[in-house]
Amino acid sequence: MIFKSGALLLVIVGAYALKHLHIFGPRDYKVAQGLVFNMTLPCAIILSFATNKHDMHMLWIVLFGFICCLVPFFIVYFGSRGDEKPYRAFQMLNASGLNLGAFCLPVIQTFMGASAGLPVIMMDIGNAMVATAGALTITRTLLHMDENFKTLPLVLRLRGIAHDFLGSVSFDIYMLMLVFMFAHITIPDPIVTLITPFANANAFMTMAMIGLMMEIPTEHKDRIELLKVIAWRAAFSVVIALAAWYIMPFDMRIREILVLAAFSPITIFSTKFTDSLTGNAKLAGFSLTVTAVIGLVAMTVAHALLPGA
Repeated sequence: MIFKSGALLLVIVGAYALKHLHIFGPRDYKVAQGLVFNMTLPCAIILSFATNKHDMHMLWIVLFGFICCLVPFFIVYFGSRGDEKPYRAFQMLNASGLNLGAFCLPVIQTFMGASAGLPVIMMDIGNAMVATAGALTITRTLLHMDENFKTLPLVLRLRGIAHDFLGSVSFDIYMLMLVFMFAHITIPDPIVTLITPFANANAFMTMAMIGLMMEIPTEHKDRIELLKVIAWRAAFSVVIALAAWYIMPFDMRIREILVLAAFSPITIFSTKFTDSLTGNAKLAGFSLTVTAVIGLVAMTVAHALLPGA
């Protein structure tokens, strides 16, 4: 298990090193990002649905993921009062939300096998309802950061929010798999065979993307804000993990998967939204990398200690 987590960490470090050896450029992470969100992650989602049994009882995990993503926004909003508005936005966007599909899914499947992917995906359906677009709208509205958005007619604002949701291939696949689940539709075997190589590449591509995004901030204030985000996320992770283990009505294996998911890092969407609201994509990218390393260590320790495997 240590070697498995070490291998994932090595991919992050390796991609970061190759960037600083000028084999990759500073914005080449967008190529990896495009491959992950439009190819490997959607295939991993479909493969998990196709190869694992699921029932309607697992919809409780969707609700759990939604609450785990939404509630921290408002806690951080009230807890960050007194800070500068751009840094409040940074804290709200990066202290909440779970990087389940792009990070947690490949890590947990590496630890516990492909069958462990379905609870992660179900949790991410609820999480994604907020993280893929709702996070930006909530932050922008509560902090009054986008006057142009406020002046748009309601129809155009709703259209923009809908575009944010539907423009995400991963979110679209989540919704399609949810429909298949309700309709009891199974994925044909030829499709499973076709997407398996892409799904198997998801773990490597995700870790490489994180390594390519990594850049150390130079501003002292940025480092302080990063520490605040780490503290917020640590507190939320512990609460979510305890709720998953003691409250969720599932067997021990699924509860362990949800506990591991609680230690997921900052979402990729948070880096995009931070850039659009504050222009500080560099800090958001480094924050993602730091919380990914911390999350990987925490998930490894939790998997070793919990009896659900």
